[in-house]
Amino acid sequence: MAETAERQWSGKTDGGNFGQRFLFAVLKSVPVRVFYPILIFVVPVYCVVNHRAFGYIKSYFHEIHHFSPWKSFWKTIQNHFVFGKVVLDRFAILAGNAKQFVVDVPDNELFMQLLNRPEGFIVAGSHIGNFELSGHFFNQDKKKINIIVYDGEGATMQDRRRASFLSHNVRMIALSKDFSHIYEIKDALERGEIIAVACDRVFGSNKTLKVNFLNKDAHFPIGPFLLAAQMDCPIISLVAVKKRGTRYQAFLRIFDKPSEQSNMRQRSQFIAEQYSDFLASVLRQYPEQWFNFYDFWRTESPKS
Repeated sequence: MAETAERQWSGKTDGGNFGQRFLFAVLKSVPVRVFYPILIFVVPVYCVVNHRAFGYIKSYFHEIHHFSPWKSFWKTIQNHFVFGKVVLDRFAILAGNAKQFVVDVPDNELFMQLLNRPEGFIVAGSHIGNFELSGHFFNQDKKKINIIVYDGEGATMQDRRRASFLSHNVRMIALSKDFSHIYEIKDALERGEIIAVACDRVFGSNKTLKVNFLNKDAHFPIGPFLLAAQMDCPIISLVAVKKRGTRYQAFLRIFDKPSEQSNMRQRSQFIAEQYSDFLASVLRQYPEQWFNFYDFWRTESPKS
């Protein structure tokens, strides 16, 4: 039986509360690029200690992108360095030092059009690049942004996120084991607000959709796509990939609405396939920015 995402990758930010508090304190005033060279010492240790995750990413490059074993190895090293920089960037942003970052958003007009419409909509994020940027670089006061977050984060990270998001018209909705978050999400959409959620990782549920992703079957959580179909609300996807230094490139796509004649499962599948195609188009350009460190292309749906 395939292991669940929770067992293979916890989704929790490493470092402990003390280490996280230290980074927040320092990165509040120190440019984040000062810390990038430290990754030369950190990443090799991380690769050895978390050798299982290293193997999953190496297989991703070899089996999904069909790179040679040697190229897959070096691409995995590169992946870990980019991930380390993204994590440091995330700490700097949450510490309140976001002005050092620049995000190029060529399709921002799509987002602005949706803001001017009365209904709420869903932003389908992913663990590609830095999704944390969505609440910070789409500053606006027309619609509140509700970011769905993993409830297993440490207290320091949760408190820092909450304080940072409040200043950007953003609030957090934590995933709960009793699924009470579903009611919060529906209420927010009915109020015409924005729901931002990463849709490429399954936590604690066997309800998935099988979708062709980069020419191989993968399982995506049905929840966000089913919700968009049931609420009949727009859904877009946003990815911010890291470029040189502190510059990011954002990619934005609004999905077509499914046919009203199809059932809910078919409508959800239609949206999920568009999401998968969008992620694949980004990963073909930036394959090293895939940050799901577990066996994503499993052969069966994960079990709760």
